[in-house]
Amino acid sequence: MICSCCGYEIKGEPHLLKNGKYVCDKCWNNPGLFFPEKLKHDERLKLLATIANERRGQSDLMRVKVIRLAQKEIDMYIGKMSSKDLLELCNIDRFREEELAGYQREKYKERTSELTEYLVKCPVAMMPSVFVSLREAEFKPLNGDFGVLEIPRKRGSVWIIDGQHRIGGFEEIRSRFIFAQNPIHVDPETFLELMNYELPVVFIDSNAAARKAVKLQGPECKSSITAEDLERVMFFIVNKTQKGISPSLKDALLYRINLGGIDGLPALKKESWRIHAAFIGIMLSRDTHPPLADRINISGKRGQGKPIMLNSFVSSLLTLFRDKDFSGLSDKERLRFVKAYWNVLGKMFPEAFDSKMSRDYMLLKAIGVYSLNWLAHDVFRNCVTDGLDYGDVATLEKLLEPLKLFDWRTQTSPLSKLGGMKGVREAYTLLLRTLKFGTI
Repeated sequence: MICSCCGYEIKGEPHLLKNGKYVCDKCWNNPGLFFPEKLKHDERLKLLATIANERRGQSDLMRVKVIRLAQKEIDMYIGKMSSKDLLELCNIDRFREEELAGYQREKYKERTSELTEYLVKCPVAMMPSVFVSLREAEFKPLNGDFGVLEIPRKRGSVWIIDGQHRIGGFEEIRSRFIFAQNPIHVDPETFLELMNYELPVVFIDSNAAARKAVKLQGPECKSSITAEDLERVMFFIVNKTQKGISPSLKDALLYRINLGGIDGLPALKKESWRIHAAFIGIMLSRDTHPPLADRINISGKRGQGKPIMLNSFVSSLLTLFRDKDFSGLSDKERLRFVKAYWNVLGKMFPEAFDSKMSRDYMLLKAIGVYSLNWLAHDVFRNCVTDGLDYGDVATLEKLLEPLKLFDWRTQTSPLSKLGGMKGVREAYTLLLRTLKFGTI
């Protein structure tokens, strides 16, 4: 007997179709193929068909019962939603390094998979609340602060601020069930239970909050604060002390939040120098010319082939920012010096900046970046003391010429056995000695 689908001989039990033809077991169980006859025998498909039929008759608005509360005149809402409803509406504003837009970090598969296994296998799988932003919604009061949020039934009505991995666990369960990919077995009963799983949700109408933020901060505030600006601030505050957000992304978000014009964030004042240092790192990475163009990892995302972490580059500039003359400059002038300084280094050691060869050199490793940016302070001070143009490449080439003697090769460099901040201090001392005396 020949399979009417693949054309091969049927081995084992055939599956009869309504038209009198037969298909083999392999085609029958292929999730990419659909046979109406399977609905009689496959509980998974029966359930999916039922869910699809239910969705056809749904309203264009999803109504969620909530309690309204106010924090510093900003309305928020607390309610509950099923996981399937959240999955239907939610989206994630992923941080995009090129435009410095968005705010969410990358989703880690191992964390999502752990949550998936927990939800499926743990008999008392409990989940904390998720924090979301509404960009399109309307609150209809019913009795005082009790009312209903009317949310358009479309993806992107809800944006996840905190809880992407929790939602990701349910998303993976749904995907596995729909496409019959079940490394962790999810039967129809468990799937239905988990799709109806109720999650506590804290909502904020970020568009309304953005309008109030402009009003509350007065005429000095920039009038273009957006919902995304507010979400970025809230994401930063919620995740600032967690390991899940990379230090580089923290610096990038802090810089971007500052651009948004929102005041009152303690980190903006406490670590204001990092914002200006992040500006330097980001501008150098986004430059169209070598040597640091696309060599600084702004988001901290793994596997990008960018050897310098933004956080390391920013931290290594602290010595410069402690200098009153340097910190007193404008962002433009500070960038002019650091850019000229690294341009000279790029000309002196071109192989160390080459994407294919940089691994063979210590220069773009953390100890190289730190020690060189510490040395930049000495070079800057020389320029100020002697009345030289600190942003002139030719001037810096003369000052840095003794460094040509320094060995940066991973196998032979005196820095290769150094590590930690103690190693950075020793590396800086070696570079300074080379710069001053022409010898290591």
